[in-house]
Amino acid sequence: MNEEDNKELESASTGFGDDETGTEIRDTDIVFDCPHCGHNLAIDYRGAGLQIECVNCGESVLVPIPDGMKIDDLDIEPGEILKQLFATRRNLQRAEKRVEALEEELRQMTAQRDSLQDSVSFAKTRLADLRGMCRQQAEGQERTAAMLDRIVADFDAGAQAGEESVPVV
Repeated sequence: MNEEDNKELESASTGFGDDETGTEIRDTDIVFDCPHCGHNLAIDYRGAGLQIECVNCGESVLVPIPDGMKIDDLDIEPGEILKQLFATRRNLQRAEKRVEALEEELRQMTAQRDSLQDSVSFAKTRLADLRGMCRQQAEGQERTAAMLDRIVADFDAGAQAGEESVPVV
């Protein structure tokens, strides 16, 4: 495969199904959907098994190998296979860096979650304390109200009995 064929293969990965591209699909093209965004893609059969970027979302996509297709079916020269190997290695390195970044993000999110759980636990404990204090205050108010009711009842009883003195509590 010469340099012209390489450029043809690179440009053969196109989206289709929209009127803007004007791309004609050939019988030898592999047609598939991007697993990330669902955009329809088409690439020359020599792209089978390659990692390409979706023209719509830019995500890395593995070109499917059609059922029954063998490596021998591809008319790829050894140099082209080597280029594909290097491209696959670059994609692997990018994927590994992305995995590292995602793992770091996961560690940070886990730390945030743990911190939030600690805050929730503290808030629950504090709320339980406040609820207990409110109950104690309510009980104290009930005792005060009961005592005031007894005093009023004593006044009323004294007034009915004709006493003019105030009862001592």
